[in-house]
Amino acid sequence: MLKKFFHEYLFKLVVAVAVTSTVAIFALINRLWTWPNAVVGGILLLCGIIYLMDRLGVGPSSKSRVRDWLDGSGYSIRTIHDSNEFHFVMTDNVGLTTSILQAGSHAPISIISAKHLPTPKQLAAFNSLDKLQQDRFWKNIRLELLRYRIAFSNLTLEGEGVALSDDVMVGRTFTGTEFLQRVLFVRSGARLYQELLRELDAVPQAASVAVGISSNQPINPPASTR
Repeated sequence: MLKKFFHEYLFKLVVAVAVTSTVAIFALINRLWTWPNAVVGGILLLCGIIYLMDRLGVGPSSKSRVRDWLDGSGYSIRTIHDSNEFHFVMTDNVGLTTSILQAGSHAPISIISAKHLPTPKQLAAFNSLDKLQQDRFWKNIRLELLRYRIAFSNLTLEGEGVALSDDVMVGRTFTGTEFLQRVLFVRSGARLYQELLRELDAVPQAASVAVGISSNQPINPPASTR
């Protein structure tokens, strides 16, 4: 909490106090204000400057705010140096990675959990299905992800796999708690997708897979493992 206070408010406070002090001293030297007027005027001026800086977006950058929030998550955070405005990767306690990046200074912040690929056993089980069974398998996954309100790329078990994502516009009033909720929401969606893929592990033969998939029973989203 102390670290968050330092990053969020110290810069604004220093600037506001400096400007207020300069104006008050100038007014006193030139006898434009009396001491009581200087105290009251200084307080009002200080509040006004802080409000204007908040409205104009003067203060810590989105990069520093996001990094501070992620550090407070308790997970491992590393910085990726690429062409993005910033790019962080969060690794949780089960090894699941989530990318948090901003392509440009005015772009939304993207939260992405990518490259979800099946195991060789899962891929072999899926390929043993006929076209109708494969369509039912993807329909079940699509419905569960939509019910969970997670954006996803093209559903495929090959190539780069499936990517789950969310976009966030971080305004001046956006809090760290709200941001971490969105990050953990995408992470939980990735855990849900992995659990849905494990349906293929539970059925060793194509006929059994067809029975499990055709029932199209929804799977509850996994609880956070933190």
